[in-house]
Amino acid sequence: MLPLGCTLVSLFPGWSEEPVLALATLPVPVVTTMGPIVPGTDTILSQIEDLRRAEEARQHALAMEFFSAIARDDKATFCRLLNEGLDPNTTLPAPVPREFVRQFSDELTAYYAGSEQGVTALMLATLTRNEVFVRILLQAGADPWRMTKRHKTFALWLAGKTQQVTIMQMLMGIAPDSEAARTRISVDLSAQRASVWRGDDVVLVTDISSGRPSRPTPTGRFVVTDKYRTWKSTLYHAKMPYFLRLSCGDFGLHAGYLPGYPASHGCIRLPEEVARKLFADIPVGTLVEIR
Repeated sequence: MLPLGCTLVSLFPGWSEEPVLALATLPVPVVTTMGPIVPGTDTILSQIEDLRRAEEARQHALAMEFFSAIARDDKATFCRLLNEGLDPNTTLPAPVPREFVRQFSDELTAYYAGSEQGVTALMLATLTRNEVFVRILLQAGADPWRMTKRHKTFALWLAGKTQQVTIMQMLMGIAPDSEAARTRISVDLSAQRASVWRGDDVVLVTDISSGRPSRPTPTGRFVVTDKYRTWKSTLYHAKMPYFLRLSCGDFGLHAGYLPGYPASHGCIRLPEEVARKLFADIPVGTLVEIR
């Protein structure tokens, strides 16, 4: 019996000699992760390139299907693709079809969907205010600290920009029964006072100085995203000790001079002893309501 892949070739230098076995290699397909490749000097490289392009096209189509599901709030398709093994950190592929970008009416989402590079599914779910998808993506292992390529933007910043407190706390890993979830600060700009709440109880009340009329303090719901013992404003070069940054923005609460009226560039000034206490007691993730 001959070895597999061999043929019998008789060599006859003389009738009295025994037949000699010569090995003749048969073409055996090579199986790669992209598909089978049939050996051949002239074709193997072109086959590899064709398979590579086909795989890229397949991945591009899957990614667009995934991001389109987020845009349409299509939970069935969204979960199916994740269950089939799609990477939750998949980024929006380029080029992005114009019809995809046209789905978004707000300027911020349209810009990131159409012009920025490295936009993750978590970022798009944040921009579309889809708390359910954000929670699923985090559970699936999505990285909340991934950054876009051009502006180095991450999901938490986008949530802060659009004042999405629940999503911000989810991205920061704030549990519903945590100290941060039980604590909140309410700021009354008209009364120039702030109150700290723990549950249903007020534990501290203080005077403040908010932004002057030309630089008013923003109103709305924010989250303490950073704490800096010593900080200096990069805009006004002013010292801002015990700084509690709000929603990744350019303002927050800190120790400063209180003249008895709104006088800051937008931040909320506190008496130094109060600022020191809040810096020690207020956890990152705390809600701050300004009205």
